[in-house]
Amino acid sequence: MFTMLIPTHNEENRIEETLEALFFFLEKSYKRGEYEVLVIDDGLDRTAQKVGQFRSGEGKIRICHYPKRLGKGGGLMEGFRLAKGDPIITYDADGAIPPREIPKMLSELEKYDLVIGSRAHKNSDIYGKIPLRRKLASRSFNALVNLLFNLKINDTQCGFKGIRKKAAKKLLPLIKLKGFEWDVELIAKAKKHGFAISEIGIEWHHKKEGKVKFSDTARMLGGILNLKLEMMGY
Repeated sequence: MFTMLIPTHNEENRIEETLEALFFFLEKSYKRGEYEVLVIDDGLDRTAQKVGQFRSGEGKIRICHYPKRLGKGGGLMEGFRLAKGDPIITYDADGAIPPREIPKMLSELEKYDLVIGSRAHKNSDIYGKIPLRRKLASRSFNALVNLLFNLKINDTQCGFKGIRKKAAKKLLPLIKLKGFEWDVELIAKAKKHGFAISEIGIEWHHKKEGKVKFSDTARMLGGILNLKLEMMGY
C-alpha cells in the first residue's frame, strides 16, 4: 500500500475538486487496499469539514486537523509519522499535477529512496503562463540552494515528492525546519546520509498564485542559511 499525503491550509475552495480527480484516477488504476489518502490540515476554514464529508463512510480517506499552524514542513512531517503506506507521495491541494503522474513516481521509488518531481526537468511538460517574477524567484532560489548544498536538483520546491518509509523514519528526527524551506533540508540531509535520490520530469499545470508572501521568502532564505551553518558544524 502507498500513501498519498496532502497538506492543506485554508483550501476549502479547491480541495473537493482535487480529491474528485485524485480518487477518479486511483479507483480506476488500483485495487482498494493498495492506497490510502491522508490529509493533514492546519487551516481555519472549512477544509477539514469538507474532507471529512468527502465520500463519508467509505473509509478511503483520513483527515487529521490541527488547530495551530504547523507550516508546510510541519504538516508533511506529521503526515510521514501517521502514514500507513510505503512509499509516501506528497501531493499539493491545488491539483497542479495530474494524478496520472502517480505511476511514474511509484516506478521511480522502486529504485530510489527519495524522488523529486521537477518542473525544471528537461522532460517536464508545463502548461499555463507562469508570471515572470515567479520564474525568476524560483530560478534564483534553486541556484542559491545548489550553490550552498551542491544538491544537483533543479526544483527543490515542487510539492510532488515520494519517499520510502525507511528514509522518512531516519530523516524525521534530523529535520528542524517547518516552513517552505523544509524541502531543502529534506533533500540535503537525505543526500548527507547516503539515500538514493532521483529527480523526474512531470506534467504541471499552473494554478492561481499560492500563499508564499515576501515574509515567507525572507524566512526561507534565513532558514537555508542557518541550515548551511548547521551542516557545516557551527
